[in-house]
Amino acid sequence: MSKQTVEMVPDLPHTNHGNTIASWAMLGIITLGFIVAAIGFDISSTPVFVVGVAIMLIGLVAGLVLRAAGYGQGGKHTKYHH
Repeated sequence: MSKQTVEMVPDLPHTNHGNTIASWAMLGIITLGFIVAAIGFDISSTPVFVVGVAIMLIGLVAGLVLRAAGYGQGGKHTKYHH
């Protein structure tokens, strides 16, 4: 008979589907920027459109900063941190 060895698979980290402060803040700010940009596009106002795009970029930066600060998935300030 051959001897079989069983190798245990390491536990997977808990998935929270992005339900973190970083993701919700980024989503909210980007959504606000999209709405502003859409209004600017609809009324043919380049300054309003540009402000909307700028708000979206600020949302992206805010999400990355919050993730780096530990508020993203697996971060030290979240329920399931590594």
